[in-house]
Amino acid sequence: MTWRFALKWAVKAVTPPILVLGAKVLLIKLGLRAPDSRPEPEQPPVEEAEPEWEYAPEGWRQTKSDPRLAGWDVEGVAEAYRSKWDSYVHALEGPSPLGIYHEVREGEEVKSNDVAAHNMLVSFAYVLALAARNKERLSLLDWGGGIGHYALLAEKVLPGVEVDYHCKEVPRIVAAARGLGHPGRFVDDDSWRDRHYDLVLVSGSLQYSEDWCAALHDLAGHASGHLYVTRLPLARAVPSFTVIQRAYDYGYDTEYLGWVVNREELLACAERASLELVREFLLDAWLAARGAPESPTGHGGFLFRRRGRGSM
Repeated sequence: MTWRFALKWAVKAVTPPILVLGAKVLLIKLGLRAPDSRPEPEQPPVEEAEPEWEYAPEGWRQTKSDPRLAGWDVEGVAEAYRSKWDSYVHALEGPSPLGIYHEVREGEEVKSNDVAAHNMLVSFAYVLALAARNKERLSLLDWGGGIGHYALLAEKVLPGVEVDYHCKEVPRIVAAARGLGHPGRFVDDDSWRDRHYDLVLVSGSLQYSEDWCAALHDLAGHASGHLYVTRLPLARAVPSFTVIQRAYDYGYDTEYLGWVVNREELLACAERASLELVREFLLDAWLAARGAPESPTGHGGFLFRRRGRGSM
């Protein structure tokens, strides 16, 4: 045993394991140990996950080139709605707060303590009460209304008023609503255009129309009373632009394209549709789309009535 090997062995024997690395450094500096020449193992590249929200500069052209942009008419969305319905119904029972948001992430229960949701639902309750003033029966069109979440909410917040509920949705969601036996009229075609409504509700749906302004004009033509657009992503510093949402965390198993609508463009479109603004609503809801020209962006609500109808 050489004296150098003996010294290295002695240091290793009396040094606690946590100090072994420091001893190695000291031996190298004294010239008693050569530096380790083994290269660090090469780490595999980490694949960056796609974000939930992302800027879509190609707009609606991208739906033709990206098969993942399947939209809302997929069985995954219908099944997610069905699976969360009982939890939503339970959350609306009794005198609990209206802090209820039915689009919870997969595996979560619908609860009643979400302050942002409370603001959104109480705002709807205000709109509903205003539209139903002096009425015993209220006709309501819920355009893009899922499986009837607002129908049940309307019954809870407006007792004593009969709500004649109509819902326009995509085929798979209409089938899910009918399968659950919901009261009301659910259609997946243009038959909703056969009448006028005391209140037209457009909650979280206008942004999914390729020509959202034409859709607003169409809906305005069927509102005999009020039209309420809400849960609409709003741009304030840049023109309207499109984003992709990847909704897998909610159990929807789909991706879809939607607008972030410039607020001034929305109001100008409403003006051309002979709508006047009754009340604007603030919502505590935000999205941050990677690469977007404005991010994060908030959501808002707008209550309109047909021009010339006077104060309501």
